[in-house]
Amino acid sequence: MRVEIKLNKHIRSTMRIFGVVAVACILQASIVHCGTRPSFVSDDMIAMAASVVNACQTETGVSTADIEAVRNGQWSEERSLKCYMYCLWEQFGLVDDKRELSLNGMLTFFQRIPAFRAEVLKAVNTCKRIANGDNCEYAYTFNKCYAEQSPRTYYLF
Repeated sequence: MRVEIKLNKHIRSTMRIFGVVAVACILQASIVHCGTRPSFVSDDMIAMAASVVNACQTETGVSTADIEAVRNGQWSEERSLKCYMYCLWEQFGLVDDKRELSLNGMLTFFQRIPAFRAEVLKAVNTCKRIANGDNCEYAYTFNKCYAEQSPRTYYLF
C-alpha cells in the first residue's frame, strides 16, 4: 500500500526545505553523541516533518527502534529501513522524474549556513558517486556514506 500526502504548493515548498535537511540529517555517524541532532534541526522542523515520517513508517513498515538505532550509529540492514529513507526523499520532493536524488535543494539550503557549505558539498559529491542499487539501496548507501562524511549535518527524521 502506498501512502501519499497531498500538500498545497506553499507547504510542499516548505517541506522540500525540511526534506533537504532530512537528507542531510538522515543518519548520524557513531561518533556523534547519542540522541543529538544538528543545531539547525529545530523542534518546529521535526514537528512539520511528522506527517511525512508517519506516512513513510506506515508505507515501509520500518520500526521506530530501527530509526533510533541509526541515530545512534547502528546501521540495520533491514529492507524496511532502506525503503524508509527513499520514501522520505520522495515525500520531501527530492527525487526527480527519473527517480534519482536531486540535491539542488539540499545544496541551496546549506549555502545559507556557511560553516557547513564546503563539508556538505564534498560529502554530497563523494556519496552520490558511490551510491548504487535499486531505489532503497541507493538511499541507504548514500545516507550511510553521508553520515560518515558529514556527521555534523546528519540526522534521521
